[in-house]
Amino acid sequence: KENAAIRISQKFLSADFRGNVFLGVLAIATIRDFLEVALKGRVLLSSDEPMNSLKNYFLHFNSFYFLVYVSMSLILYSFARKKVCVAECFRVGAFAMMLIWIAPLFDYFVSGAFEMFYPRDPLNVVLNLHHWADPAYDYEGVSLGMRVEILLAGLGGMVYLWYKTRRVVLSFLGGLCLLLTCLTIGLLIPFVTQYYEYGFHFGYHPLYDSVLLHQGFVVHGTPCKIALFYLLVNLFVFSLAYYLRNPKYFKAIVRNFRWTRSIHYLILYLTGVMFIYHHPPFADSSCVEDFDYLATIWNHPIDLLGIFMASLSVFLSFQSAVIFNDIHDFEIDEVSNSHRPLVTKAIPFSEFKMVGKLFVILSLVIAFCINETFFFFMLLYHLLAFLYSTPPFRLRQYFIVSNIELASIFLLTFHAGTTVLIPNYAFQHVYPSVTFGLIITYSLALTIKDLKDFDGDKKSQVQTLPTLFGKKVGAMITVSFVCCAILLSPAFMHLMHLMVFCVFVCAVFLLLVMSKINLRVKEYLVTLLYFIYVVVLFYHIVFSDNLH
Repeated sequence: KENAAIRISQKFLSADFRGNVFLGVLAIATIRDFLEVALKGRVLLSSDEPMNSLKNYFLHFNSFYFLVYVSMSLILYSFARKKVCVAECFRVGAFAMMLIWIAPLFDYFVSGAFEMFYPRDPLNVVLNLHHWADPAYDYEGVSLGMRVEILLAGLGGMVYLWYKTRRVVLSFLGGLCLLLTCLTIGLLIPFVTQYYEYGFHFGYHPLYDSVLLHQGFVVHGTPCKIALFYLLVNLFVFSLAYYLRNPKYFKAIVRNFRWTRSIHYLILYLTGVMFIYHHPPFADSSCVEDFDYLATIWNHPIDLLGIFMASLSVFLSFQSAVIFNDIHDFEIDEVSNSHRPLVTKAIPFSEFKMVGKLFVILSLVIAFCINETFFFFMLLYHLLAFLYSTPPFRLRQYFIVSNIELASIFLLTFHAGTTVLIPNYAFQHVYPSVTFGLIITYSLALTIKDLKDFDGDKKSQVQTLPTLFGKKVGAMITVSFVCCAILLSPAFMHLMHLMVFCVFVCAVFLLLVMSKINLRVKEYLVTLLYFIYVVVLFYHIVFSDNLH
């Protein structure tokens, strides 16, 4: 019996089972979305705007229900943590999510006509909460079926907590907290929009007339704007849940973030944003309004949220690429990077892989909220990262090809930034001198990444300059390639006024390479020099008028 219990618990905690739980919640939420729209007699998918219809189903509604799900599960855990684990609460919460089918079905078959929408007066809902169980009292936007499902959720949470703890007061408080949390999430967006426009003077105000939700140059469509807000809260709450489940795994994931390279990717992305901001491709009079709005974009919080969330998508995309590269570089890391979490066994392989998949999904969902072109660039990012790291292709092991592909990923990140501020994006919106200058200079400079992994690459027969020509000769060729990249970048990008600066950077780089200081200190100084060089170069790319 004890062995059977262990096997069952291992099954429930496995990555596949957890994946099934989240897919189940997605299925439950999507069915609720369908029931709510279909039973109201509305058009299921608009043939005029099919993409917006799909975004409403799979972004707006589902991000809301996932927030309800994770919040409900965490509340159960917080009140019964001495008796249950986080995984069990999330499993129970997943099954409890089927309660959300009650509202549309109850209203359709019991109440007859019904209408569900965000309450126009959220403060009135809170002040009259004592009427929640009174069927004769009418809350505009909150149907009777919705009130029934929230009451049942609170009652169910109370019963579950009593079953686990046998403490009446604790169970009552937990059920009440669960009920209020579900209600708060439902009122969150109306409160945010009304506070933005009126401060604390709440009153009757239709959500979709909100000035905040009508702003929009970065994120188009009210569903996507609401979804981005929910996704940000979801990310925070899911991170908290993962930390509570296993602090050791959470810390292993965070410690494995390549922070300097992450900052580099974010600089590439933000340079793309700033480049298109200062070089907008609006040529005719029909785009004057777009240009005027773009000039004031920093005054609109919903667009600032969009820019921030797009950067988060870039960050998660890079971290997912790191995870899958670590998985397939295990033999190399055993020799060259013994501190990596898989080598030190700080986190199981299946857990590490599951987090990588989750990062991929989150990055693409956020990107889809921003706009279709940004989503396409992020999808290309993941496809290139897959070819770079994963067998049988594993282009990482081929000299020159790996550098060009990694440089292409850098270029994609830069171009992804430019798509954020343009609804209809063309590749030619960035000058060819910038595009080709970046890919050539990075292809040359990226040879430096192979010096640190020489022993592991040699063992795994990975083709790099050091493994092909020997460590000493390969290092000399690598240094010469990096110097060429530094000195040629002004010529490629028509920034000849930077030549003196680039010669100075090249000289300092050679001095650091030839010096006999500690290797770790040397790597730190070279990285610092690189960031100084990149910031200066990208500043002139953004603000120069000689890039044509």
